[in-house]
Amino acid sequence: SNTKMALPGLRQLVRGLGATRGALGAVATSDGLQGGRREGAAPARTFFKGRSGEKRRSQSRVLSGYESNVFEMQIHQFKCDCKEEYVKTAGENFLRISEDEKFPIELIGSWTTMIGPVQDQAIHIWMYTGYDKFEQAADLMKQDPQWQDYLRARNKLIVSRSAQILLPFTFWPPITSVQQRGLYELRSYTLKPGTMIEWGQAWEQGINYRRDESVGGWFSQIGLMHQVHHLWAYTDLKERNEIRQAAWEFPGWDECVIKTVPLIRRMHSQILLPAPYSPLK
Repeated sequence: SNTKMALPGLRQLVRGLGATRGALGAVATSDGLQGGRREGAAPARTFFKGRSGEKRRSQSRVLSGYESNVFEMQIHQFKCDCKEEYVKTAGENFLRISEDEKFPIELIGSWTTMIGPVQDQAIHIWMYTGYDKFEQAADLMKQDPQWQDYLRARNKLIVSRSAQILLPFTFWPPITSVQQRGLYELRSYTLKPGTMIEWGQAWEQGINYRRDESVGGWFSQIGLMHQVHHLWAYTDLKERNEIRQAAWEFPGWDECVIKTVPLIRRMHSQILLPAPYSPLK
């Protein structure tokens, strides 16, 4: 058929674009491909497929399950001459809150931008065991004098801030399995509305090619919508480049790219360095 005849050409085009490190190359990252191990990767599970008599479920239930943790991504742009003071102030207060059992909140990681569209930026990811814990933590922080002192000090050091509430993809490896390597890449995608399920279907299989370097995969629930964030860990930029190039040698990776590229409206990539106090180093 014409479709089958066109597919090899499309694959060749995708590989060519990936090599340019352009927009498509940013999508075509790969992680942790060791020898031929991926050839035996398990097939995609079938929870995306509807079953006879099964009740309809919301997009978030399909992608994240019924009882998932809730994540908050905070982005702070600090003044260019205030980085050291900002990091010191944040570290002292974030660790106190995260380690105090009365606060139902856990700091996953804190980073500053090494390379990206916005410089002088810090990114923090927090985890809660549910929306009720998110609200409980917020209430406790409002009542905590030390935290309020921190906010007043922080506000003098930053020029802007934003936050998103995210849910994890249920098929993504747990954060506890992360091999800490020292360099992180956050890849953020804005999808066409209504295509998040398709993205999940493609990545449920695609993640099998990238598990060794994967840190987290989330989609937005509150804040900027139709967004996906993938976080990856590398030793350095050289390793990152080698892994990205090696991905194209594995049958099946190009299929994930071919299926997901048309779903993207825009995207960007950032190279991040962990803060001294970050749990993920």
